[in-house]
Amino acid sequence: MMLRVITEPGYIALYHSGELERRVQALEARLASCDICPRECKINRLENETGFCHSAYLPVVSAVCAHLGEEPAISGSRGSGTIFFGNCNMRCVYCQNYQISQNWKKQKSKE
Repeated sequence: MMLRVITEPGYIALYHSGELERRVQALEARLASCDICPRECKINRLENETGFCHSAYLPVVSAVCAHLGEEPAISGSRGSGTIFFGNCNMRCVYCQNYQISQNWKKQKSKE
């Protein structure tokens, strides 16, 4: 069995084919009556309304980086792309990122 070597992120091909833009538009349309998470609060995030997660139109991003700490099958030789979002609404008891995912009052910024 031969392993396929991936030399660039998959989103590059999606971008060139136009599929990435189609996916962005489909996701953005769902924000008008938000059902992105299992809570399905149906608020209009396009109008900056906030629901259970306290997110409005734009998501809260705490960090973006190449993560080298995953298994080689996931991270390869250059790392996997990692995005840490704030305002998680799942409220997991053993959350490993509680400070960035649950502390929504301190996350609001105009940046």
